[in-house]
Amino acid sequence: MRGPEVTETTKHFSSKSLAWPLRRLSLMSVREMGYRAACLAHSWLQAHGCLTVPDPPEPEHGVRSVGFIHAVQGQRCDLVLEAADSILRGELRIFAQKFRFNGIGPSWNSDPSTLKTAPLTFGKHLNYRNADLVGDIKYLWEPNRHLHLVTLAQAYALSGERRYLNGLGLQLRSWLDQCPYLLGPNWASSLELAIRLINWSLAWQLIGGAGSPLFDGGGRDLLERWLRSVYQHVHFVRGHFSRYSSANNHLIGEAAGVFVATVTWPHWSAFERWRGEAAAILEEEVLRQNGADGVNREQAVSYQQFVLDFLIIAALAGRSRGIEFSTSYWRRLEAMLEYLASLMDVAGNVPMIGDADDGFVVKLSAAADFCPYRSLLCTGAVLFQRPDFMSKAGSIDEKTLWLLGSQAGGVAPEQSQRSNAPLPVRRSFPEGGYHILGKDFETDDPHDHPFFI
Repeated sequence: MRGPEVTETTKHFSSKSLAWPLRRLSLMSVREMGYRAACLAHSWLQAHGCLTVPDPPEPEHGVRSVGFIHAVQGQRCDLVLEAADSILRGELRIFAQKFRFNGIGPSWNSDPSTLKTAPLTFGKHLNYRNADLVGDIKYLWEPNRHLHLVTLAQAYALSGERRYLNGLGLQLRSWLDQCPYLLGPNWASSLELAIRLINWSLAWQLIGGAGSPLFDGGGRDLLERWLRSVYQHVHFVRGHFSRYSSANNHLIGEAAGVFVATVTWPHWSAFERWRGEAAAILEEEVLRQNGADGVNREQAVSYQQFVLDFLIIAALAGRSRGIEFSTSYWRRLEAMLEYLASLMDVAGNVPMIGDADDGFVVKLSAAADFCPYRSLLCTGAVLFQRPDFMSKAGSIDEKTLWLLGSQAGGVAPEQSQRSNAPLPVRRSFPEGGYHILGKDFETDDPHDHPFFI
C-alpha cells in the first residue's frame, strides 16, 4: 500500500531550531530515548503506508451511544443564535482578533494571521514550529479545533433551524476535503486531534447523532466520511500519546479525546479496549500531574482550567454510559477546584501564575463576560454540592447548563447565589508551594484581596 508522499523536510530546520531538541535529548533517560526511537520508527512506517488505517472497519450502527450534553430551559438562545449567525456570515474570532472567511469556512491549512499555507506533507514530519513554513501554528490550529462547529450545533438544537445544520455540514465537509488523512498541519499534533474529537462529539450529540437530518438523502456520504475520520483520529492519537517528559497536559488531553470519542461512537469493537486504555491514563495522570492540594504541577493557573475541562468532560461522558471514574479521581478534581476558588478574588480574577496560551477545550457559552474559572467553579458546585464554590461562581452559567442539564437547571435559586461560606476555601497549598495571606477577602477593598507567597 502506498502511503502519504514524503518530501524533504530537513531544509526547513536550522542549527538554531535543532538546539531545543538536542537540549531535550540530553536530559532524557535511556528508557525515554528508546521510546523516542520507537516513535520515530512508527512515524517513518506510517509515512510509508504501514500501521495506518486508510480504510477503517465498517461501523456497527446497531450500537447506540447516550449523549452527555444538554439543551435545557434557561439557556440564552439569543446569544447562541447571534454567535451562530456571525459564523454563517463568515466571521470568526480567533484569540483577540476577528477574521472573515468565505461561507464554507476557513482555509483549514492556512494561518489566517499571516495567510501562510502549510504544505500537505506527512503531518508527523512537518516542522510546525517553523513560521516561514506554516505561519503562526496557534492561529492555524485554533479554528481546526472546531469549537465554532459546536456553536452552530447549539443554535440548531435550540432553534431547529436547518440553516445552522447546513452551515455545520458545509464546514465539516470542507474540512474533510482539505485535510486528508495523515497530511498537513492538522495531522501533526495528537492534542489537536483530541480536542477536535471532543468538539465533534458535542456537535454530533446536539444535531441528533446518526439520525440527524444532516445525513438524510445525499448526506449519507458525509456521515460515512465523518465516521471514517473519527476512527482515523482515535487510531492516530492512541498511536502517538505524549509520554515521558512530554506527559503533561497534552497526555491528559489526548486520553480525554480518545475516551470521549470511544464513548460517543461505540461502533467498533476496538473502541472498547481503547476506551479502557484512555481511562487508565486519565486515572493515573490526574494524580500524577496534580498534587493532593489541588495544584497542577505545571504551576500555571491557565493550564489548571485547561486540564480541568478535559478531566470533567471525560468523567461526564463516562457517567453517561455508566462508566464511573474512581473516588480518587473525583477527589482530585474537587481539590483542583478548591485551589481555583481559593485563588479567586471578589471580582472573579485569578492571578496569572505561570504561562498561558489562551486556548480552550470547548466553548459552550456565547456570553461576552464568560469567565472560564467561575464556570468551572459553578460546575464543581453542582457536581460536589459545594456552596462555597457557588459563592465564588456567583450564579449558574451557560456552559454548566449545557454540561449538566437538568442537574444544574434544578439548582434552587438560593443555591445559585452567593453563600455565606467562609472564604478563601483554603489558605495553604504545601505541595504547590503557595500560601494565601490577608483578611476580609470578599470585599471590594483592593487592600483586602488575596496576597500569595
